[in-house]
Amino acid sequence: ADNEMTAMELQTILNRVVAKRPDIKSDGFTLATCREMISLLDNEGTGTLSLVEFKTLWMKIQKYMEIYRKVDTDHSGTMDAHEMRNALREAGFALNNKVQHIITLRYASSDLLIDFDGFIACMIRLETLFKIFQLLDKGNSGIIQLSLPEWLCCTLA
Repeated sequence: ADNEMTAMELQTILNRVVAKRPDIKSDGFTLATCREMISLLDNEGTGTLSLVEFKTLWMKIQKYMEIYRKVDTDHSGTMDAHEMRNALREAGFALNNKVQHIITLRYASSDLLIDFDGFIACMIRLETLFKIFQLLDKGNSGIIQLSLPEWLCCTLA
């Protein structure tokens, strides 16, 4: 359908938006991150985003941008491990130290800083993992075959 947005189109739009923001540092969103965003929100299973799905994604990105700017206390445009911990908490993710450490290893650059696209990639990945876990955890026990921290460590590593 012509009103559906592909991963490449999403990437172009998002990269234009972040390029105009001097307060956030970003190398731009990767195609992989854009595909993950689509898979989180693509309710029809088309591999693309409808206008409604894009609007939902845009509101998520806006919310995460607010959190990013709020916890970037040194106004560097990036996040260090401490700021990232605060951002995760602010976003509603209660994660143990081991999971937080793995997130830093996975999403930070060699100088241990996380830029905006890394931050968004992490948030979308966490949302996806939590969504999958909740679908698998029928009894709402917090345990499937793995505990949530083990599951997160395995899938974030």
